[in-house]
This record gives sequence, structure tokens and C-alpha cells, in this order.
Amino acid sequence: MIKTLRLSFFVPALAFVSCWLAPQAVDARDTAGSIAPSEVRELLAAHPELVLDVLRDNPVELVEILEQAVMAKREADQRRQEQADLAMERNPEVSSDRPIRGNPDAAVTIVEYSDFLCPYCSQATETVKRLMALDQAGELRLMFKHLPLNPVSHELALAYEAAALQSHEAAWELHDRLFEQQGRLRGGAEALLQEIVAELGIDPERFTEDRKRPELVELIQADMDEARKFGFSGTPMFLVNGIPLRGAVPLSEFQRVIELAKTRDSSVSD
Repeated sequence: MIKTLRLSFFVPALAFVSCWLAPQAVDARDTAGSIAPSEVRELLAAHPELVLDVLRDNPVELVEILEQAVMAKREADQRRQEQADLAMERNPEVSSDRPIRGNPDAAVTIVEYSDFLCPYCSQATETVKRLMALDQAGELRLMFKHLPLNPVSHELALAYEAAALQSHEAAWELHDRLFEQQGRLRGGAEALLQEIVAELGIDPERFTEDRKRPELVELIQADMDEARKFGFSGTPMFLVNGIPLRGAVPLSEFQRVIELAKTRDSSVSD
């Protein structure tokens, strides 16, 4: 790992030094031609202290080059991961019995694996809301699934599914309120949860009983098993027609992958 980090630093740094030294060497020789790469290598081998001198004298330019190199590597890694993702088939269970946000018959299905107490999930929720609001053509549908990472998150997942037994709309309203109140829920969920339920008009007695239903525990476990089958361990995670999106990515990345999914699916059907 350390060797890799050193190489990732020195390769662009040496390229920068070589580019800087080449015209200097040419000027010093007072020639009109360009210096050969082999001559630069020989110069650096004979005077390695020149590398540090150039780096010290040009810190801003060096930082810019390193940032560009890191960005290029990140983008290349992302594209390689994307190609691997496209080659792997991921077909999550999508049931009309569960709450759907958006057009139930949409061509693009986004499945989210989330945790009500995860701060990155809260951030991603706001991004997804904007994404769905922009979908005027009804091309998207969203299904929320659970990957709770602690017992309180698991209880909140049960609360969402219990609300869904009364009304899918109520479940989505509860979903939004739980993320909005995430900070307060960490300090103790039950009292605040009951307060939210009352405000949303959810039958509190039925809600309390439904949260104990073993089939809801099994449903959440099935979500967790499915997420892990796909190699997901953290939250939030998304599948866009089977293409993974990892983490709280920006709106533009959702839009890019949606277009990628539509293009792929169109080429498969042709």
C-alpha cells in the first residue's frame, strides 16, 4: 500500500520535473532543438537533488498536477468498477405490495438499501427527492429497502413497514419525517416515533401491534440478505435497473447512471 502511494506521488511529480527541466536544459545548451527524454533521465540520475529543488520552487503547480493525477485515477477506477457492475446481473425483488414512490409502471426502477440513522442516507434522501421531483415524464419508480446497522435502526425499519400495512402514503410520510428527525431519534426513538405517528394520523394501537409481526422481521431480514448477496455492506446503496450506485452520490451521478441504464436496456431489447 505504501509503495503504491509513493508511486502515485512520484510518477506525476517526476513528470512535472522532467517537463520543467527539459526547456531549462535546452536553454542552457543554447540549442534550438528539443532535449531527448534519455538526456533528462541522465541529468536526473547525475543530479537527483534537482528533483527536490524543482518541487520546492513550484509547489502550486505540483499540487495541481497531483490533484489531476488523483482525479484521473479515481475516474478510471470508477469506470472499471462500472464495467464490472454492468457485467454482473443484479435483480432485486420488486413487489407491488410494498410502497413505491413515483410511477409504479416506470421503466427505471431505483431500489435503495438504507438505514434511518445513517447520516449519509439522510443526505441521499434529499438528493433522491430532487431526482423524483424532476421526473415529469414518469420514467422513475423508487422502492425503499432496509439495511439497518444497529438495533434502533432495525426498530425504525419495523415502524416503516408497520405504517405501510395501513397506508403506503403514510409509510412514505413516516420515511421523510424519520430522516428529518434523525438527530433526535439517536437520543431515544420511541417517544418521538409515537409523536410522529400521531401527527400523521396512523392508528397507534394497530401500529404498535403490527411492529411485532414476525413477517415484518422476516421482510427486513430478506432486504438485508438481498443487499449482502449483491455485495453491499454499508449504506446508502442503490440499484438503478440493477446498476449499483454506492453512497450519497450527487444528483448528476444519479442522472448519468439512469441514462446509462436506459441506453443499455434499449440496446438489449433491439
